[in-house]
Amino acid sequence: MNQLPIHALLPSIREALAHHDQVILEAPTGAGKSTALPLAMLDWPEIAGRILMLEPRRVATRSVAQFIAERRGQCLGQEVGFRIRGESRVGSQTRLEIVTEGILTRMIQQDPELKGVGLIIFDEIHERHLTTDLGLALALEVQASLRDDLKLLAMSATLSGLPLAELMPEAKSLSSEGRSFPVAVDYRPVKGQQAWLEHMGRCVLELLGPDSPAPAELAAGSLLAFLPGKAEILRLAEFLGARLDGERFSICPLYGELPPQAQDKAIAPAPAGRRKLVLATNVAESSLTIEGISLVVDSGYRRHAGFNPRTGVSRLALKRISQASATQRSGRAGRLAPGYCLRLWSQEEHDRMPKADEPEILHSDLLPMVLDCAFWGARSLQELTLLTAPPKVHETLGWELLTQLELVDARRKITPLGQAAHRLGCHPRLAHMLLKAKLLAEKQQRPELATLACLLAGVLEARGLPRRGADIGGYLALACQGLTGSQVKSWQQKLKLGGALAEAVSHARDQDIGLLLALAYPDRIAKARGVDGYQLANGTGVSLAPEDALAGHPWLVIADFQQTEGRTAGRVYLASRFDVSLLERELDFLVTRQQECGWDEAKGRFYAEHQAKVGQILLSTQAIANLDRSQIVAAILAQLRRKGLGLLNWDESVTQLQLRLALVGEHYQDQDWPSLTDEALLASLESWLAPYLTQVNNLAQLARIDCHGLLRNLMSWEQQQKLDALLPTSWPMATGTRARLHYDANGRALLSVRLQEALGMSQSPMLAQGKIPVTMTLLSPAQRPLAVTADLASFWQGPYHEVKKEMRGRYPKHLWPDDPANTLPTKFTKKKTLASGAASRND
Repeated sequence: MNQLPIHALLPSIREALAHHDQVILEAPTGAGKSTALPLAMLDWPEIAGRILMLEPRRVATRSVAQFIAERRGQCLGQEVGFRIRGESRVGSQTRLEIVTEGILTRMIQQDPELKGVGLIIFDEIHERHLTTDLGLALALEVQASLRDDLKLLAMSATLSGLPLAELMPEAKSLSSEGRSFPVAVDYRPVKGQQAWLEHMGRCVLELLGPDSPAPAELAAGSLLAFLPGKAEILRLAEFLGARLDGERFSICPLYGELPPQAQDKAIAPAPAGRRKLVLATNVAESSLTIEGISLVVDSGYRRHAGFNPRTGVSRLALKRISQASATQRSGRAGRLAPGYCLRLWSQEEHDRMPKADEPEILHSDLLPMVLDCAFWGARSLQELTLLTAPPKVHETLGWELLTQLELVDARRKITPLGQAAHRLGCHPRLAHMLLKAKLLAEKQQRPELATLACLLAGVLEARGLPRRGADIGGYLALACQGLTGSQVKSWQQKLKLGGALAEAVSHARDQDIGLLLALAYPDRIAKARGVDGYQLANGTGVSLAPEDALAGHPWLVIADFQQTEGRTAGRVYLASRFDVSLLERELDFLVTRQQECGWDEAKGRFYAEHQAKVGQILLSTQAIANLDRSQIVAAILAQLRRKGLGLLNWDESVTQLQLRLALVGEHYQDQDWPSLTDEALLASLESWLAPYLTQVNNLAQLARIDCHGLLRNLMSWEQQQKLDALLPTSWPMATGTRARLHYDANGRALLSVRLQEALGMSQSPMLAQGKIPVTMTLLSPAQRPLAVTADLASFWQGPYHEVKKEMRGRYPKHLWPDDPANTLPTKFTKKKTLASGAASRND
């Protein structure tokens, strides 16, 4: 321990803590910051009080505490202890407590002064877990307002991209060298269409075989493989178990859901004469030293849960890890000796990976954090000193749901129910269910109802339960056992409930389960649609396996579902049958009753009805007989705003009027021209259109309204006259033709006319008192474009002569003069033109 790099920095850390309340320590992997540092601090008299050290993961919390206790020659719970959810090994003499981050938040909320605590250490703060950010924010506030003697030490493997200095500007910053032995890194990307997990299995077998690509002195060591999740770990374990000699190799999964004994087996040294294969999630990235590891195989994947505020759940996706994470993983092979790492991607792809992972606060469900915020007395997460600000939409959704669950009031002040929910220490949804279940049990004199709620909460918070279909009732017996059973009994004690768990399981009814789950998940009451699909009250679509026992039931409550990439509907994992008649009794407060007026797109007409809905699910309707005319008009206007002005008689004359007004307004800004843009018209429907809807009930009647006349009348008579003079709709040609003027969105005035009718014109027409030249399209006798010009004089002098050469042969009967600017225009052929001229002379 004395040879770890952190040992050389101990005097500096000790001095910094003596003169500063805040210290930031950068110590790379292998420095000993998680073990040697807290071990040494136990002998520092300058630290008055207990030391709390936060670890991001439960596996590391238990492991680090056990390691330090052994170095002190003591059992856990004496001088060194740990606290994780559902398990505590702390005694009255404990001076160093290793705790998970959520535990610290609870400790601060229950005792804001943190009596008896002298130092809080935030280990691996670079991992940016949500509970880390919250715990640090609360600790900083405690230090600033209540405990100026409290010391804070933030430790990170890297400070790159971590705004600790901005958050703690007065902190003393120190840096330690890491202790990592050289690790050789190779890249082996998946070839072709091969599945990546099979490729990984083949690479592991190759590393363990006689032709291993690892250096000979490393090839005999134990191997650590990083995978994204439990499912991949179990599949790879099965693949390797069928191909490796069980007498020579010990395959040890390592993930958060494993019981402590299995986790300890993965961390411990390999049995004598056997090599160990540890198949782990990212729990093994930091803080843990797994004995004997010299080989690392990295899949390069992680399971990313991105919160979707629209559905209220997290969408699971397989994502590439960051470069920082890849460095941490490869470093596991060089903790105690030189090592070898095989990355299952290319060097080129590695360079494209993100530098570091994003903080959890940017893509997590913030409901528990918002309840913590309310319990602390804050009305917004912005009031806390957070490393990273959360997405506003996620926070807003959290406050809205807390309000719906009556845990905070309309002013975001925590209610007595919210305080009781926070003290239960579970997810706010489940806490609401537990508290409401107790009230129902007392009201109906059915105490087993509250115990059933505790069992349901136990199932929903349990990890690693075997799959038995989606019906949550099939898991209740499992909630009576082990750590889950202990947690259920803890809730019973907090709620002052009695009753045997086994008895509550035997008397559980689907109707009661559905009722209780609806108290936790009112937005996930679901109605069947299609073959295996359901619509949730929040509008989300989910699907249930056709062979599941719940499939085909008309109503469910969905307690757990996940959305994954590539699937349009979420997959249901836990649910219960739901008796819809509960919405008329115990759950009637979830039903909204309103008068709905709108537009039936299928029938193209107005409708009005009384509706009863739970969320977005329509329960019943009743037509309204006597309709208020103002409601019909409001529904028509609402439909126009949804679908656009195209529902009206919006022909070319209307569009041209809009373009003319926009153009005249651009050139004559000193005059008060009305705005006829779609946006302005949609915003002012009540003033220019509503008065003319008194007899309109359907689309056919709506389409008969003279929109051009209505919009033209928005101008005064003088403005109408001036518009027609400045930007007319046609141009009089000398031949008597009134050539139509067309205006486009680019501010051009366009005119199409046969070339012979433009003869004698020395220049293109000018509009708006000479400000806008008309762009002329000169046509052949067959009405095909010959030229486009806004400068007719230049056209006559140049390009016309090429046109004349080509057209004379094609249209010999028509006039193609040598001097077009001084030739009389005509609508006829040369013969008719001459005859017309002769007739004029005779007259």
